[in-house]
Amino acid sequence: MASSSSDAAAESQNVKRVVVVAIDGSNHSERALRWYIQNIRKEGDKVLLFHSIEFPSVPVLHGSPFGDSAEVYYVEQLKRVVAEKTAEVKKLTAHYEVIMKEELMHATFVARDGKHPGHELCEFAKENGAGFIVIGSRGLGTVRRTFMGSTSDYVLHHAKLPVVVVPPLH
Repeated sequence: MASSSSDAAAESQNVKRVVVVAIDGSNHSERALRWYIQNIRKEGDKVLLFHSIEFPSVPVLHGSPFGDSAEVYYVEQLKRVVAEKTAEVKKLTAHYEVIMKEELMHATFVARDGKHPGHELCEFAKENGAGFIVIGSRGLGTVRRTFMGSTSDYVLHHAKLPVVVVPPLH
């Protein structure tokens, strides 16, 4: 037991900062990660690659007037969606593992489900003692951002720590 606590103490001394990088499979999130690596990465950073999985809402069918067939249909649809999301996460993980190998660095990939990616990202960063968050932006205009929502905008206004928003290339 003494060796595990001394190992943990040595590891905590080597880790200077905890950095959360939001990834979603878009070019914007990959660009944000590469910007972090090229511009502000420090030796000893603990990098957490965070992906929020958005599952669709499932209707409650208890006592459905459509009978058991509707319940079976929704269960089958839910199974299909879970399989699709699982495959997406595996593909995303493999993609970012390649980038980490290219950059000769280590990162921990975390995928978590939630209704709102921005909220999930802020909570994850807080739970893990992050020093800052790095996130890409699609560069939506004010009107489109108002109607479509913007994860980076949400994080910028709700995170209780510094946020680096990497804009799109123009």
